[in-house]
Amino acid sequence: MFNLFKKLSGVLIIVAVIGMQSCDKDDSILETAETQTELKNAVMNTFYSQSVSVGNGVARAWIKTTKTGDPLEVGIDLSGKALMNLPEEPVQYVLPLPKNKGNHFYNHVLFDWNPVGHEPPGVYDLPHFDFHFYITSIEKREAIPPMNPPYFDPAPDSMYIPANYMELPGLVPAMGAHWVDSTSSELPPILEKFTKTFIWGSHSGEFIFWEPMITREYLMTMPNDTIPIPQPEAYQKDGWYAMDYVITYSTRPEKYTIALVNLEYKQAQ
Repeated sequence: MFNLFKKLSGVLIIVAVIGMQSCDKDDSILETAETQTELKNAVMNTFYSQSVSVGNGVARAWIKTTKTGDPLEVGIDLSGKALMNLPEEPVQYVLPLPKNKGNHFYNHVLFDWNPVGHEPPGVYDLPHFDFHFYITSIEKREAIPPMNPPYFDPAPDSMYIPANYMELPGLVPAMGAHWVDSTSSELPPILEKFTKTFIWGSHSGEFIFWEPMITREYLMTMPNDTIPIPQPEAYQKDGWYAMDYVITYSTRPEKYTIALVNLEYKQAQ
């Protein structure tokens, strides 16, 4: 389990940047004119990233804010066909969130497609996605160096760590250290089949990302789940932290949504 998040060195990275050509595959996650009118009249706003091609569909990240700019939710949508014809090799997609939205707290989404999963065998070796929501910049994330087990990256103070979470040895380059919930049902001693789990991520003693990890098979069941996120005693920096995350499927339009929701403002201690 110590090499749980060691990545293949040849991973293809696809970065969504301003000026990217619009995807011509499955555009069904784009709002209709009626939906856009409803959003204009609502008490909240949703701002979207550029779209990227995924499978036979598209994906894009978004952040939902109050009229005054406080973030309410941050997430990613995969169009209905995005789970079809996925690559046979691991792929990473980078989706910068719209600048100057959500009071500058969430910065970008990095999500991976792992067609054969990853270590350890018998646990996370199923086709799945890793959805990382970062509060640090792309440049700082990309500067994170590798570190091989059995060494550990410096951990945050214990009051910032949720109960039952443990750090895995090593450091994934351009990503960070990973923390798993030791009580998750896919881990020993329960060892149920992996469907979904929630990771915390850190670097140099600071938490910098949160990561729902979800199998393709589970997404194909068209779930409608809201899952509480374990919280620490205190928070390292002022910001908006998710109390729950959701995994949902909708039919109008057809899309899968993975999002951090019920964001609450917390002051640093």
